[in-house]
Amino acid sequence: MDDTTAFIELSALLTGHYNLVSDRPEKIKTFIEPVAKEYQRRLTALFSGAAPPQLTPLLNAYKTLALATPKPAIDDALLAKFRATQEFKDNEAAAKQIVNIWYISQFKPEDKPDAPTLDGGFYEEGLVWSDVKAHPIGFSHQPHGYWTKQP
Repeated sequence: MDDTTAFIELSALLTGHYNLVSDRPEKIKTFIEPVAKEYQRRLTALFSGAAPPQLTPLLNAYKTLALATPKPAIDDALLAKFRATQEFKDNEAAAKQIVNIWYISQFKPEDKPDAPTLDGGFYEEGLVWSDVKAHPIGFSHQPHGYWTKQP
């Protein structure tokens, strides 16, 4: 399993948005994979400098669980197994930032309330917007004036 696939599957597992891996293959290739690669690049750059690195152990722990035969479903049972690993316990701060970057396209370099917030680059595509059934604040795919007409 390559790192991008592992990152997408781990992201689906941590966010609870299992559709990241179960959506149509063309959607995964055209939208999810490029976003995942950018998120992975940003988080890897951030957490590779940590002592010790935090993202690689998380991915490796996930790969160990995901490569079991038969391949386990990405679900709550797998999440419980993953959360029980020492790698998760040691790197929970990085796991939280994977969730943050997918939901709100922001992340922090450390797990402290006053840590600076960094931009993930895909604010309008955050998972939060579909969950709250709204478009991103200050952004809409609708034409100007759409709000003047009844739905």
